[in-house]
Amino acid sequence: MAKASPMQNSFNAGELSPQLKGRADLEKYRNGCDTMTNFFPQIHGPARKRPGTRFVREVKDSTKAVRLIPFEYSTEQAYVIEIGHNYIRFYADGGVVLSGGSPYEISSPYASTELADLDYAQSADVIYISHPSYPPYKLARLGATSWTMTAVTFDWPPFTDENVSAVTMTASAVTGSITITASTSTFVSGDVGSYFKFSEVIESKYDQWTTGASVSSGAFRHYDGNLYEASSTGTTGSRPPIHTEGTESDGTVSWVFRHSGAGYAQVTAYTSGTQVSATVIDRLPASATSATKKWAEGSWSSRRGYPRSVTFYEDRLWFGGSAWRPQTLWASTSGDYENHQYGTNDDDALNYTINTQDMNTIQWLSPSKVLAIGTSAGEFTLSASSISDPVTPTNVKITPQTTYGNAANIRPLRVASSILFVQRAGRKLREYVYNFETDSFVAPNMNVLAEHISDTGFIDLAYQQEPNQIVWAPRADGTLTGMTYERAEDVVGWHEQDVGGEVESVVTVPHWDGDQDVLFMVVKRTVDGSTVRYIEYLEKYLTGNEAFYVDCGLTYDGSPVTTITGLDHLEGEEVSVLVDGSVHPTRTVNSGEITLNREGSVVVVGLGYTATIKTMPLEAGAQDGVAQGKTMRIHNLVMRLYETGAGLWYGPSETVMDEYHPRRTGDLMDESVPLFTGDTSILPWPGEYQNSPQITIQHRLPLPCTLVALMPQVHTYDR
Repeated sequence: MAKASPMQNSFNAGELSPQLKGRADLEKYRNGCDTMTNFFPQIHGPARKRPGTRFVREVKDSTKAVRLIPFEYSTEQAYVIEIGHNYIRFYADGGVVLSGGSPYEISSPYASTELADLDYAQSADVIYISHPSYPPYKLARLGATSWTMTAVTFDWPPFTDENVSAVTMTASAVTGSITITASTSTFVSGDVGSYFKFSEVIESKYDQWTTGASVSSGAFRHYDGNLYEASSTGTTGSRPPIHTEGTESDGTVSWVFRHSGAGYAQVTAYTSGTQVSATVIDRLPASATSATKKWAEGSWSSRRGYPRSVTFYEDRLWFGGSAWRPQTLWASTSGDYENHQYGTNDDDALNYTINTQDMNTIQWLSPSKVLAIGTSAGEFTLSASSISDPVTPTNVKITPQTTYGNAANIRPLRVASSILFVQRAGRKLREYVYNFETDSFVAPNMNVLAEHISDTGFIDLAYQQEPNQIVWAPRADGTLTGMTYERAEDVVGWHEQDVGGEVESVVTVPHWDGDQDVLFMVVKRTVDGSTVRYIEYLEKYLTGNEAFYVDCGLTYDGSPVTTITGLDHLEGEEVSVLVDGSVHPTRTVNSGEITLNREGSVVVVGLGYTATIKTMPLEAGAQDGVAQGKTMRIHNLVMRLYETGAGLWYGPSETVMDEYHPRRTGDLMDESVPLFTGDTSILPWPGEYQNSPQITIQHRLPLPCTLVALMPQVHTYDR
């Protein structure tokens, strides 16, 4: 018989796959757990019980899904945006933004069923939003209660390549309201709202402006790719016209800018397959009034679809992937995000199509030193031909990297120098990172040791950098999973969080106290027999001496009272209660209130939850080899704890457990039990002989708990 006292002094490998119970040879095995629910591993090793979620407000309409989007102007000015069915609301400093006593709200074009397809990119006070069924929009903040949501009016929209077919088009005029007639049936009703461009080669049709030349009013001259019309008669001066709007003088003759070889109109009504009505946005060339093959269709429209992804990269606004052009990227001119006028100058707009043998529908764009592109079939990078140069219309290089494919509608996360993305089936989180040895990007599977954690598939991602570096990833079944993540320390630890409802959307923003990030979530719950959707956020570990370890909870802080009101959001629910730091018997909310059996000044009320850790089968060795598969007996256990309150249980399973009582003989009975830090006494084990025993730890009361280490004494009986 072998006697051993093994120690599990780290839990930062998190919850491991059930299929790894035979892999005691892995280093991660010694730091991992069979179960980690409502605990999370810290990077340096201990497992900490998560704080509770604080209730903020019910969404506008709980019968419809909503989505959260972060808006971070600075660490002091951050908002959480609730986008619901045709509306938008805003949250700041832990509460909803009010106007006149009611939630401030603006309208939105998106239905609740369309929210999953939104992508967004922020620049200062503006968020650009893309959706495959809508033209790009921008949400702009003018003030805390002054926001606008408008379709982007491009200075010059993106267009397809110029027509190469025999189809001609004729405009009835070059300005104002016009009709456009095609030589064959070309138009459909879905063209309403789209653009059509007409072009001409101005150098072959008009003389060039030269100095000292006599011109008459109405004469046309071109210079530097632009066409100008003289508005006066005289001899040209010494300053060539170079303006691109309005009228300027060359010193003696005034010149009106007409166009740069092209102009475009927006379709306003569909008449037939050969005719539409339109409004000229940018003056058309004179040649447009005669049948011409030099026309191009707008890249985006109801007929052709709109881009599904958007981001900023190298001071350009990039869009990617429409229904018609699923592999195409469109980039604005440098510094002018709403101008997509193509050219060959370094700062001109550009578009580029990924050419591969597979269909690579662009799902997301993520900027770093290069522009990472996630498609349905693989991952690519976009850069200049020389990676040290900026991207221009003439040096674009797109390089295929990996071939995993990406899940639709899940935005990637940029964490340090890595990009985390969800693979196409939704069940693998991959780390897209540059590998110097292969001089390429690789994408290792981040839940390879916990493949079960994704179960029904991930639906969203958010990263909480402070205080614990956790990637939050709710699943399709509503379970909130998390991954404690620090690549430099080789820490990848998964955990599950049961908040008593289904988590549907998550975002993180800087906390209004400025000391950490805060996780906001939409939680779908059943309360008093009805389905509700609540905005909640994960509280801090400890706020002063206040512990907040209830879900969907609230805090009363004021004069001593015995009745706590304002609990309508938990009507009919049994709630856990903490009164001035002491655990109070549970209560059931009736008419939005509960009655205490003693007065309290600081009262925390919410849904109780249990935090559970179950170790992997113990492996402490035996006289003739390993302990696995042999009869073992845990005789006693010492737990090393940090700031842990009452309610801690231990045993071989969740049904066979003893409670550890931290109260000491010197503790006053009319005061809360101090949080305990240190080693427990030697605790007798409540279990019997087992094959490959495991240790189960539970914390059941609304108080904090941090498990630093487990030190059992084990006897192993050899076969």
